[in-house]
Amino acid sequence: ARAVDSARTGALRRLESQECRKVLTDFTDADGRTLQQNLEEWTASPSEYIGLIPFVDGSREKLCRRTNVSLVAQPGVRRVYVCKAFAEVQLRQPAVAAAMVIHEILHTLGLGEARLRPDRPARRPAAPC
Repeated sequence: ARAVDSARTGALRRLESQECRKVLTDFTDADGRTLQQNLEEWTASPSEYIGLIPFVDGSREKLCRRTNVSLVAQPGVRRVYVCKAFAEVQLRQPAVAAAMVIHEILHTLGLGEARLRPDRPARRPAAPC
């Protein structure tokens, strides 16, 4: 729980940056809605939304059994599974752990694997974060 709390705090700091928050308008869900539009349905700021999303034990999740997987989320599902490897990432690379939290939060808002709006330059989700 401590690793997740620390990574969430790092993610919140990053999302204070207007450049970082662009990920919410640059990426869309499968229906073409921006992630910002999906967030607005919750009437929550990005920081409030991160606090609403449960980060739960993923030890029983198939994807978490892979050694290189740290967090798992499905598009549009308001839950993030925490895998065993995440604690080590947070300990050794806290900036990476914070970026991973942002990446998974984008999945909870509907992001599939990198649906960039066609009018935006190509980049990875959470890249400016």
